Amino acid sequence: MGKFNLGDLALKTIAVRVKDRDLMIHFYRDIIGFHLLREENELAILGYKEPMTELLWLEESPRAIDHQGEIKKMQRFSLAVPNEEELANVAFRAQENEYPVEDALKTDKEKGLLLVDPEGNEIEVFYAPDEKSSTKEANSMDVDALAAEATEKKKIHQSYFGRVHLNVNDVEKQEAFLSDILGLKVQEENGKLRILNRGDFHVGLTQASGGTIDKPTDEVLGLDFLQFIVSKDDLLALIDHLNENGKDFFVDKKQSLITIYDSVGIEWWFVLK
Repeated sequence: MGKFNLGDLALKTIAVRVKDRDLMIHFYRDIIGFHLLREENELAILGYKEPMTELLWLEESPRAIDHQGEIKKMQRFSLAVPNEEELANVAFRAQENEYPVEDALKTDKEKGLLLVDPEGNEIEVFYAPDEKSSTKEANSMDVDALAAEATEKKKIHQSYFGRVHLNVNDVEKQEAFLSDILGLKVQEENGKLRILNRGDFHVGLTQASGGTIDKPTDEVLGLDFLQFIVSKDDLLALIDHLNENGKDFFVDKKQSLITIYDSVGIEWWFVLK
């Protein structure tokens, strides 16, 4: 336990249950800057082209309860952009659409914008020139000055979801899932926040209770599942590891997909490259 290594984890797709798909498409397409790649029944798939990359699935779930203003399983997710130009363009598009930027912070290594989508999901868009986060305190950043540097491109490029912060009712139990099953390592611990990482993927854990944390994901709006792309060898190794540890999981007949639920009912998908 704790020594299993699934390889460098890169989060490819986040799936979110939404009430108003059209409103959410507008936010993620016209402000964040994703391409709307296609729509399939209740599902809208967004990301970017060249290469075709599916970053976000919006699944319209009108019967799900929104729990507006309450604690959600997902506290925040973060989109890493490749340069300051992309960050400036997000600021420009937000201003152009008269959409509020909740916060704008910078350190010696990072710059980031915090927005809240129309259904209360927090998304941080950030630029960091290297993989290591700064240990220095963040300071406020002038959004107007940043937006003035924009090239006014409508779409975002070469971006990826690098961080997900979760609210959980048992930090130790969730940490055990992430470290023992997925091989993530504790990076730092700061008060109630615990961070685990490997490769391009970081997950933060915060102790919390109430809201949607204990409710099934298919009954509430918000985070549904996280999808990772893995090699065939890693997928087969994960099957063996889960069986050896007596974990419940689903694997398809072709052994091309594994899904497993964590301690708060979020589904984790692992699919072949």
